[in-house]
Amino acid sequence: MLVVLRDLGLELYIAKDAAPAGFVDPQTPMKDEEAAVKKWHEGNAKARTWIELAVGDMEVVHLSGAETAKEMWDQLCMVKEAKGRIGVLATRRALYRMEADENNFDMVEHVSKLRRLQEELHLMDNKVSNEDFMMILLTLLPESWDMYTSAYLGSSSNKPTLKSHELIAILYEEDRQRKGHTAEATGSSFQAKSFSKGRGKTDSDKECYNCHKKGHMAKDCWSKGGGSEDKGPKGQGSGKGGHQSNQASEATNRILSDALYMANADPDRFSKLDWILDSGTTSHICTACDAFTDYAQLLNVTVQGVGKGQAEVKGRGTVVVKFSVEEKIIQHQLCDVLHIPDAPNCLLSISQLDDSGGHVDFRKGGCRLFDMKNQIIGEGWKVNRLYQLYAVME
Repeated sequence: MLVVLRDLGLELYIAKDAAPAGFVDPQTPMKDEEAAVKKWHEGNAKARTWIELAVGDMEVVHLSGAETAKEMWDQLCMVKEAKGRIGVLATRRALYRMEADENNFDMVEHVSKLRRLQEELHLMDNKVSNEDFMMILLTLLPESWDMYTSAYLGSSSNKPTLKSHELIAILYEEDRQRKGHTAEATGSSFQAKSFSKGRGKTDSDKECYNCHKKGHMAKDCWSKGGGSEDKGPKGQGSGKGGHQSNQASEATNRILSDALYMANADPDRFSKLDWILDSGTTSHICTACDAFTDYAQLLNVTVQGVGKGQAEVKGRGTVVVKFSVEEKIIQHQLCDVLHIPDAPNCLLSISQLDDSGGHVDFRKGGCRLFDMKNQIIGEGWKVNRLYQLYAVME
């Protein structure tokens, strides 16, 4: 309503000092004085009309007895707006408790709610300063934004120089980028894509003529009569039931037909949760089971070259990793990641990045990762001839 009255030039008729101009001598009024009074009453009538049109039928009772637009406005404010310390306390409590929901977060809606509460406090003559509002906004963001906002809060000894609207613009831009990365998961997942030639089926679609199970061919079948009879992993039967329980392992072994190799990282320098860029591994490797957003367990699958001797692959799935790039946080989904608890570190496969259309640029003791659009999506630095990435898991 304030916006409407302001746009029409009628806000002065609801101001605290709203009143028609008087006459110097009521007995002999001047023409310009009469014109000014007439103009004021015309403007007041217009303001009354707009207020009456905006008020619903159930609320008209609150306009009863008002003769001017100011009286109408004051009566509506008296009924509808929170007043006094109780009103300020309730609005302040709502402002401080407006914490965003991680699972259903909308940046624009979240900021709009906070701004509305701030405006309500201003109308009650209880100001929320620019700095206070920014701190409240940053504090109430979801936990997934903590790494991003830490760049802003890192130098807490320095007084912020940004205005709240500038910070909001930065957050909006970051939110758009995050949504863009999520929508373009195929471009940022680093997932290797395998394509069959012509219109033929992939191995996962083919049916074995020996055991009539899908996912392999008769020459690779472990069941009796198959080309790989009794060649399955130890502990698995060669009959129908044994082959059924080993289909996932067989598919994994085919994908991992190339041995996995990694550099021997210094255990005192790196932890099992550090991400190392590796040109030898044919798959991404993660050591933490709870980092997977989806997970498929694997049985009796081992790989070579990870640590000392063979290492057991417990499962595979998707891992969300946050990369720090030029003081920004970029989130990626790493698909088809192997879970190897005994691996010394987490490994990011350069070959998987290359298969997805990306590349790595090495220079001046550091590395930069680029996607298929040549946009930088990750950074790292060289430590003992290995490249450790600025990355943490979700």
